[in-house]
Amino acid sequence: INSPNNPTGVVYPSEILAWLGRLVAEKSQEFRRPIYVISDEPYAKIVYDVQVPSVLKYIDNVIVVTSHSKDLALAGERIGYIAASPRIDNVGLLLEALVFCNRTLGFVNAPALMQRLVAGLQREGVDIEEYRQNRDLLYQSLTQLGFEMVRPQGAFYLFPKSPLADDVEFARIALKYNILVVPGAGFGRPGYFRLAYCVDKSVIENSLPAWEALAGELGLIRQC
Repeated sequence: INSPNNPTGVVYPSEILAWLGRLVAEKSQEFRRPIYVISDEPYAKIVYDVQVPSVLKYIDNVIVVTSHSKDLALAGERIGYIAASPRIDNVGLLLEALVFCNRTLGFVNAPALMQRLVAGLQREGVDIEEYRQNRDLLYQSLTQLGFEMVRPQGAFYLFPKSPLADDVEFARIALKYNILVVPGAGFGRPGYFRLAYCVDKSVIENSLPAWEALAGELGLIRQC
């Protein structure tokens, strides 16, 4: 699972996590083998108006994976951590296996100095107020132009519904207006597209006339 989610920005509520925990426990008994949940949480500190519930509270066999390339804005730095629930059977053996694989299978490891620095930055994070302003501006502007989407609760993406059934074709048309989007098909969700708003606010402001022209070409109805 991935919460806050890329590409939708949705944060899974505690009710969903509790349901998933019960389901995994039930199916583990049914199949007589442990089923593990991997929780991918690189955006856990980038949230707006909500808090991210801890999966460790609701799921026994859960492994949390995160990356500081997002919450510390260290794009390109391959550094993060893995945390395994202490309720996992033989959790010590699991952690030893993870360390062994990380050292021997050719993964890129952060230098020792960076590992020590990051250990002292666990309560730090990027200034999300800039992301919040960008989210609000882009969300409000696009919905007023007729685009449909869920308002993100976290991360820095929008995932609107494509005005065209063919999201790849929509991305091609948007490119004529110097708007670069990622087709939803790349996320297993055709008919949508992803936008990233981790840019200067001026970039979004300057793009709005192009969005209006694009919406006009596709016949969207202005809602404002």
